[in-house]
Amino acid sequence: MHNAIKKYAPILFLSTATVSGLNYFEYQAIIQISQAQTGTIPTNLTSEIIITIALHLIALSVLPLALSAKNRTLTAYVALIILGGIYITYMTGINAAGPAITIIAFCYLAFYGYSKAKSIYSYYRTK
Repeated sequence: MHNAIKKYAPILFLSTATVSGLNYFEYQAIIQISQAQTGTIPTNLTSEIIITIALHLIALSVLPLALSAKNRTLTAYVALIILGGIYITYMTGINAAGPAITIIAFCYLAFYGYSKAKSIYSYYRTK
């Protein structure tokens, strides 16, 4: 049970934070208008917000959770970052998928360069 929480909780936390934050800003004006008109938030608006957040959370985290279940943790986080960038683009219209893919590519190149430098260093150290 502890291993499952360690494996799935960060992915669920990151997806929930992304979806909740973006949907908060999306529905903020609608909530304020309905509060000004009626004094409370209508139940149909509350149910719409909860259903929207649940569906978006499922859509955003299914692939990373499936990859994490197959013990592909790094691939799961990469998929979460790319899907998060696509989701931000979908919700706000600001292109975040391109920079997310670029950051992942640069991190991969940096790791590759580090591993090559480490192997070269160890090669010349043994000589």
